Amino acid sequence: MGIEFDEAAAARLVVCATEAALALRGSALPRRGAAEAALRDLAGGYARCFEAGRVIESGDRVRLAAALDDLADQVRIVRHQADQERRRLAAHAAWRARTADRERALVGVGAVWEPVLDAGAAVLDPEPSDAPVRPTPVSAAFRPRRRARTAGHSGGRSSADPEHLRRFAATTRALDGAMEQDLVRLRNAWSGFTSRCGWVPIDVATLPLGFGELLAENEEDAAWAERIADAFAAAGGGTLADTVLDAAGSSVLPPAVERLLDASLTPAQVAERWRELGLTADDLRALPLTTQVRVAALDGIPATARDVVSRAVLAAALRDPARLYRVFGLAYTYGAVSLEEFTEQVQALAAGLRQADRLAAKLTAPTEAVAQLVGFGVANGAPVAAIVLGNLDAATNVTINVPGATTTLGSLSEKAQAASTLLRTAARKNGSDSYAVVSWFGYRAPAFAEVPAQQRAAAGGATLASFLDGIHDSRVTTPRSLSVLGHSYGSTTAAEALEQVRYPVDNFVTYGSVGFTEATEPEHLHARHVFATEGAADHTAIWGRIGRTDPRDIAGIEVFSAEAAPGTDAVTGHDMFPEGDGQVGYLSPDATAQHTIASIIATGAPR
Repeated sequence: MGIEFDEAAAARLVVCATEAALALRGSALPRRGAAEAALRDLAGGYARCFEAGRVIESGDRVRLAAALDDLADQVRIVRHQADQERRRLAAHAAWRARTADRERALVGVGAVWEPVLDAGAAVLDPEPSDAPVRPTPVSAAFRPRRRARTAGHSGGRSSADPEHLRRFAATTRALDGAMEQDLVRLRNAWSGFTSRCGWVPIDVATLPLGFGELLAENEEDAAWAERIADAFAAAGGGTLADTVLDAAGSSVLPPAVERLLDASLTPAQVAERWRELGLTADDLRALPLTTQVRVAALDGIPATARDVVSRAVLAAALRDPARLYRVFGLAYTYGAVSLEEFTEQVQALAAGLRQADRLAAKLTAPTEAVAQLVGFGVANGAPVAAIVLGNLDAATNVTINVPGATTTLGSLSEKAQAASTLLRTAARKNGSDSYAVVSWFGYRAPAFAEVPAQQRAAAGGATLASFLDGIHDSRVTTPRSLSVLGHSYGSTTAAEALEQVRYPVDNFVTYGSVGFTEATEPEHLHARHVFATEGAADHTAIWGRIGRTDPRDIAGIEVFSAEAAPGTDAVTGHDMFPEGDGQVGYLSPDATAQHTIASIIATGAPR
């Protein structure tokens, strides 16, 4: 009899906790620099208030890093204890088997020799311990302190440099944006550990919540600094009464909305709080821009709602790219795209959305003739988004297509066209379903030189896992079928996601894959069926598989052809949907691979 302890889930939690602790400590210097710059021209009661908040944040960040290290150490201990218990159980089972063999051998030797042989066995083969190893209870405890954001008295006056306050807000937002990905990974890993390691008792489990609360406090500090900066800018400099700043700096959002924006929430918790609010589209359009940015990023709210706020944020970015560049924290993010590139990608996103709207207008029942923009934001210093053809909230058949390396929002028009042709082919194979096909650009795809590394896949996988779970949690009904497609490096990212999701998908299809990590097995992927294909003319995918495993070589994964067949064409390269004459991509309308993938989406089978 074994114990309920998943070694892989425990190992993932150790890695995620350790990496998050390192990231927290690594953010200390830029945070301190931004705060000191803001304090340089900040005077009066608000300088004292700002400094007090900085001290609390620094102390809480150190405490959180220590709590994460302690959690990793505790999990390492219970991993060792689990190994000891498994060894003890195995030794005891082997001893019982040997004892049974001896008892059978004693039959017929006579009562005179039996005590002698029994005594000899007890000396030479004693019974191993039957006392079970008791695991040390795991305690994951952390809660941040609240910070005051008023001067706390009347009659005083304060002064500040608005630009320094805005720089502080942008810098801390950029740092916290990276930490939010660590939080997502930690939250997924903690959920996997607690659900798959029931042998280990849990004493306290406030750390994932407290981590999110710390980020929420940081976000409120950033928003507070921006509101104070706006007040000083509107006044034209000089000093302002602390009582005026108290009013300008206070949040106008009701507590229920703040609870919805808690960064530690799972998609299921977001969905529950969203339903309690009952916000309409008009309510969403009336939210402040910074709040719309946060709502657009929420997994667990309906796609129709995310579409409203995402389009509002996109409209603001088109009007004033430089402002959104700062709001997203890109101006002070190391390695972020430039303002010029951000502007180009925003314009490309708008063009892709217009293309999607035109393509959606041609969709026929039962598929709804709508397109949705879900989650326009940033990840790892680059703009990200997802565009849906069909209604993601109601479609009975849902597909998420994850693109590969070097992909940016600049190719959204092309990917929307690929989604449209794929949807139409699937609908011809099964006309009873309504369809939604998502072109998911929710992670910063790697440059060619980054493809051999796993970092982009790990970061994108955590985000994609949350997105996939959010589809289930936000809907009234579960889709009849949910498929994930991964092209090139997108398959590597999707594999990372499918190791973390709470809800299994029906089909996972890789095409032109750059491979899985060597430790990945089909049973690690929460997918009922896994398929793979690659064209003979695709000479790019094999380069990306250096250090990785070709999914076609993994037992249990069904391989299908991308070569020519009666009425269909072979792929001519690595591209998903090339636009050049004579070029055939994996999702080109006449490609064998496209028709097979459409069949898997529509029927669950490759034919």
